[in-house]
Amino acid sequence: GNAEVNRHIALLCRERHILCNCIDAPAEGSFIVPAVARSGSMALALSTGGASPALSRRWKGELTTWLEARQKMVRLMGRLRPMVLALHDETGHNTALFRALAQSPLQDHLQQGDRQACLRCLQALLPPKLHDRIPELLDVIA
Repeated sequence: GNAEVNRHIALLCRERHILCNCIDAPAEGSFIVPAVARSGSMALALSTGGASPALSRRWKGELTTWLEARQKMVRLMGRLRPMVLALHDETGHNTALFRALAQSPLQDHLQQGDRQACLRCLQALLPPKLHDRIPELLDVIA
């Protein structure tokens, strides 16, 4: 809590090649720690470049809320990936499929718990070979 002591410690660390994080004076340290928001299997890091640790903390809360809203989509995509890979299509085809899913309204339908809208979206985007697997993908809604 003392700026002079912190500055002295940062100098000693720099002289001895020891990593030092100076939260109140980021330019004096050798690294900064971003705010990390976690939700389920997702993590997102945010840094303001040391400009405002308080702002990073506030955004961390907002990012956590944002991530939590996407957990169903992450679980669905995680279940879908091995199914898609088992089809042995070209990588470009798989990439296009996942991009189409990510850009579709599926995320909103999952968040709203609208099973029928999810079903229609998946039927429209997934290869017909996977249509019989849709019910197990939609278990993420429950």
